[in-house]
Amino acid sequence: MRCDGYGGAPQSESDVAVIMPAGRPAAIDPNWKAFPPALAGLPIDAAVAQGKSLLDGDFLMPVAILKEAAIDQNIRSMQAFAEAAGAELCPHGKTTMSPELFARQLDAGAWGMTAATAHHVRLYRQWGVSRILLANQLVAPADIALVLDALAETDFEFFCLVDSPEGVARLAEAVRCKDLKRPLNLLLEIGATGGRTGVRSAQAGLELARGIAREKQSLALRGIEIFEGIHAFTGSGVAATEAMLDEVAGTARLLLDKGLFAAGDIILTGGGSALFDLCASRLAAIDLDGRAKVVLRSGCYVTHDHGTYAAAIEAIRQRQPETFVAKLHPVAALEVWAVVQSLPEPGFAIVSLGKRDAGFDVDLPRPIWHFRPDGVVSRPADDLRITRMYDQHACLEGADGLAVGDLIGFGISHPCSTFDRWRAIPVVDEDYRMIDIVTTGF
Repeated sequence: MRCDGYGGAPQSESDVAVIMPAGRPAAIDPNWKAFPPALAGLPIDAAVAQGKSLLDGDFLMPVAILKEAAIDQNIRSMQAFAEAAGAELCPHGKTTMSPELFARQLDAGAWGMTAATAHHVRLYRQWGVSRILLANQLVAPADIALVLDALAETDFEFFCLVDSPEGVARLAEAVRCKDLKRPLNLLLEIGATGGRTGVRSAQAGLELARGIAREKQSLALRGIEIFEGIHAFTGSGVAATEAMLDEVAGTARLLLDKGLFAAGDIILTGGGSALFDLCASRLAAIDLDGRAKVVLRSGCYVTHDHGTYAAAIEAIRQRQPETFVAKLHPVAALEVWAVVQSLPEPGFAIVSLGKRDAGFDVDLPRPIWHFRPDGVVSRPADDLRITRMYDQHACLEGADGLAVGDLIGFGISHPCSTFDRWRAIPVVDEDYRMIDIVTTGF
């Protein structure tokens, strides 16, 4: 493998000139969808100060919004949950990819931020994140080069996953070629048959750990990682997750007894957004002579949802004693609003919400609010349901009583795939009046 494949020229100032130090744009981009044209080019603080209102018809339709009170509660309650469980919180940033929300999570006490790709790492560094866990394999030469260049910065702490001798060899050679002054921190990934990445047995993990130890000048084994989110959060998925966690316990103890972990805390990390309670409780019970640090990587909690994770949290409440989940009370913060455009048939409506506006990979958006702009009607929309979605339209059944021009507010299932459809999202108060703006960088 050629060393020059890992050269990785640093970014120039021009590469990041449009991004302010905290990652927040300086002004309203006229291309942000849904924002009133009159706000284009204004400094964000000046635009927010105008207090534009969704219910007053100030925004173009459709529009995604975030509820401030729910965001605040979710960030505080998940941090409290982690602390009560004796764990650190390293939220998965791929959910929102928002510098403003990252800052709030870190200010609340998050240990770091989890990334999924080298591109994420690049953005996180621009946004000032100083500890990043890449919950993925680092294999491609350009990806490796980007990370190793960043590691030349003394304030940057980084961890990534490994599950193969080939991966170990590529990383070790890249570190040597770069002449990095410190070893690259690795987490051994344990997977499951038929799942995603990760070794499939304790013996494979042991052999891999021995390979890392032979490269101790370049690599440091700092812990073990799983992604239990490949399993369902009820039924047999719970038993399968418990089996993965048992594998972590046995492998971690074996590697510790063999002296294969590098100095310092031994990181044990798991916890997507559905089964993190099992990770928190069972990882904390692993005895590693006082060196274990449990790290949870949930991301969707920051906005929660009206579908997948609402059901997952209810399953957690049923699994765990009340004393363990008492501080966990997420509230859905993300909604997408649209206008009724047409009533072509009895009980049937077309609204201005489509696949370009809201995620549909797990469940279709769920109508939750009906608002008539003259204020006469404002009620839950439990009798409505989406039957089909097109690029820019959705079909609603149960539409008796709707009128052209009415607004429908939709709840979302699996928020990740809605965030990546929006460059900027208004944050609103209880009256749906804008009090801040969250931006994204996908």
